[in-house]
Amino acid sequence: MGQEVAEFLFEILAEEIPAGVLPSAREELLARVSAAFAEARLGGRLAVHSTSRRLALVGEELVDQPDAESEITGPPASAGYDADGKPTKAAIGFAKAQGVAVEDLRVVSLPKGTYVVARKVTPGRPAAEVIGEILPRLVEKMTFPRMMRWGDGTPEWIRPVHSVLALFDGLVIPMTLFGVESGRTTFGHRTLAPARIVTMSVLDWFQKLRAAHVEPDLAVRRSRFEEQARALAAEVGGEPADDAALLDTWAHLVESPGVVRGSFDPAFLELPEEILVTSMREHQKMLPVRANGALAAHFLAVCDQVGDPQGLIARGNEWVTAARFSDARFFWDDDGKTKLEDRLPRLAKLQFQETLGDTLKKTDRIQDLAGKLAARLGLSHLDGMLARAARLVKADLVTDMVREFPDLQGVVGGLYARREGEPEEVWQALYDQYRPASADDGVPRGDVGGVIALADRLDTLTGLFGLGLAPTGSKDPYALRRAALGVVRILLDKKWRLDLPAACAAAATLHVGLPRANDEVLPELSAFFLERLRFLLEKKGHAFDTVAAVLTTDCSDLADAAERVEAVEVLRKEQDFAPLATAFKRMQNILEEAPGENAEPDPAKMTDDAEKALALDYLQARGMLDDLIARRRYRDALSIMASLGPALDRFFTEVLVMAEDPEVKANRMALLRSMRDQFARVARFSEIRA
Repeated sequence: MGQEVAEFLFEILAEEIPAGVLPSAREELLARVSAAFAEARLGGRLAVHSTSRRLALVGEELVDQPDAESEITGPPASAGYDADGKPTKAAIGFAKAQGVAVEDLRVVSLPKGTYVVARKVTPGRPAAEVIGEILPRLVEKMTFPRMMRWGDGTPEWIRPVHSVLALFDGLVIPMTLFGVESGRTTFGHRTLAPARIVTMSVLDWFQKLRAAHVEPDLAVRRSRFEEQARALAAEVGGEPADDAALLDTWAHLVESPGVVRGSFDPAFLELPEEILVTSMREHQKMLPVRANGALAAHFLAVCDQVGDPQGLIARGNEWVTAARFSDARFFWDDDGKTKLEDRLPRLAKLQFQETLGDTLKKTDRIQDLAGKLAARLGLSHLDGMLARAARLVKADLVTDMVREFPDLQGVVGGLYARREGEPEEVWQALYDQYRPASADDGVPRGDVGGVIALADRLDTLTGLFGLGLAPTGSKDPYALRRAALGVVRILLDKKWRLDLPAACAAAATLHVGLPRANDEVLPELSAFFLERLRFLLEKKGHAFDTVAAVLTTDCSDLADAAERVEAVEVLRKEQDFAPLATAFKRMQNILEEAPGENAEPDPAKMTDDAEKALALDYLQARGMLDDLIARRRYRDALSIMASLGPALDRFFTEVLVMAEDPEVKANRMALLRSMRDQFARVARFSEIRA
């Protein structure tokens, strides 16, 4: 008869937890506790819940910890028993150390010989007892970007903890967390129903919290936000802006999901949409309303209650919005009195990095490097616009608009440049300079913008790597992973053929006095870029071993490497691929066991028919492969490689590569080495698993 299963409930009630912290806190708590429960053999399934004030775990089908059986190997049987089969002092001492009777010892045959073995049974413990030990240790070890202390200064967590609710099958699990004793008590919504709630079960917890204006389920809160936002926007003939990330933030900001609609003076719509949207979104977490594709003079705001009967919440948001928009209009008008060009001297007072100098020096480096990149990319006809865009690219950093709305840097520069009459390629380059900001963001629209964005990132990466400030572990204070990802995305999306290591070397020469030498920095940077390329290709759905097969070859041209991955992925679906991959691995193994110098295979030294047939097929195909690979027709090149599979199979079946005659052996090795090196121009098939 199986063990009885039980439910589990755990809730930490604290001061308001920042919305930006909750997603990772939920994930960490669930992962830590799930792993600990599995290790403790408690079974069950866990789910995490949260609001702005609480983190909770709900479990079902948990069981008391079962007994654990184990076998401990002791001394060899020859040492444990004498010739008459009686236990020696060694066996007696072993039994005593393991807490078992000598009579219970067994002799078993193991791979290393015959040994004395003790079978131990560790009694299981009640689940509540085990959980009471596990949870405080795990919760108190949770990490957050910023921690708080309270009380006597000893507790340290994201926010001060008010209560701890912990139940197993309806009974309180005794524990102490941050000095707070566990119980069955929690509290409702801070203002709408702050009374004490006594909880008897998981269902009771859900029901009583919902009656107390708290919705514990994140997905339910988010769904209600969507419903309310659509309904309120429809009342004024519009629809909510498409912003899934902001709805996620809303869901983490409250306990009771409510939305209010407000309005603003339509005259503000004369300002660029980007400024209005950023003001609403970043400063007040508002969702804009759109009508007929354009921004409407309405917004949707989150509130921690359902309904706003007196309209006070909406009016409060309207007052703040009007003030923000008035500031934005002042900055827009006032900044317009000074051209971007005239702001450049101020960049000399804006530090980019202590050793790398001020932002004006960075601007000069971007301009120099942009010209070099354009020459490598065959875009020298854009030199005039590149020089102009590079000169103005950081000028908006010293505008009042960017000081007020830092998230608009780059965008503001583009808007101001357009207002000043700069060519489209130039103002778009300024506007798009920080794109892509993520793996899913778009790249700069024009070639000028693409080159400027590359130059900016390569300057930053080579400079900071040269200072020894590369990311370590999860720490990346300068967002260098994002910068490198941007470089890779731009090269892939624009299909630009660029020798990236050479481009990095050109960027590195523009930095003076860095402590680390280029021959140390550049290989690290190349590996750093390849890791970002690997991430993107696998995210796109390519098999990890296909990606590895290409990235272990020469990948100085990232766009070229991506094309080779796609070609190999297509070939993997063909029947000819498996024999080719197997033959390549065998070829690679032989060459690793008997390395030698590169030499041209000599048909005159070939004695075996299978050897001659392979050489004939390969040497005839080699010229075609050279041509196809040079023209990046990788699918055709791989098809020819696959056609050599039967001849390779016959060669390995009929020919002894390690011939006794040194010349014959060396010639056969030379043939295999030439084939391997030719194939590896596309991919190293030995990396691919069957």
